[in-house]
Amino acid sequence: MSVDIQAVKQRFGIIGNSPLLTHAIKVALQVAPTDMSVLIVGESGVGKESFPKIIHQNSIRKHGPYIAVNCGAIPEGTLNDRKGYFQEANGGTIFLDEVGELPLATQARLLRVLETGEFIPVGASTPVKTDVRIVAATNVNMQEAVDRGRFREDLLFRLNTVPIELPPLRRRSEDIGLLFRYFASQAAEKYHMPTLRLEPEAVHLLEHYYWPGNIRELRNLADRISVLE
Repeated sequence: MSVDIQAVKQRFGIIGNSPLLTHAIKVALQVAPTDMSVLIVGESGVGKESFPKIIHQNSIRKHGPYIAVNCGAIPEGTLNDRKGYFQEANGGTIFLDEVGELPLATQARLLRVLETGEFIPVGASTPVKTDVRIVAATNVNMQEAVDRGRFREDLLFRLNTVPIELPPLRRRSEDIGLLFRYFASQAAEKYHMPTLRLEPEAVHLLEHYYWPGNIRELRNLADRISVLE
């Protein structure tokens, strides 16, 4: 592979050497030069937001716009209003975060864009062409959402052309000590105090914890005990 994995980690602030994490980065770099839709899956707090940027910056669209959309927070219809995201991102990449939260009516509009490359702005009668690459992310079980009637199966097929799975922190325990040292050094710099160091027993304890909040939870813990200890 022509792109150096370590350089990618440094550029996008990804800490860790877990084989599962490295594999996910390799897949992102392999699919980046194409225009395939990508679905990034993983639990909340695993760092999914870095991967659309890796894909965009290593694609032919890297000089085009990059727009991130929180699908759980957008009003109905905003995806394609008169100055909507598809027009703004023409020639670039749209990152649809928490795509599983899209309302069904908006899912139908998104499917049309993926199938035809065009959309009808709210209040207009004629379709507008757009050239965007879709990268989506979710922390929900999408097949389960399809089975419950909350997500269109045909849209899932279009979004999930290339899936990238990010491992939860408990499946990359070898990175926990490294991540803690990084977060502790950041906290020390921010709060002007010595860097907290863990005894081996403490590292062992962290490596065997379940981490439901993943990297976000580990960062919060490092911040908290850096201040309190």
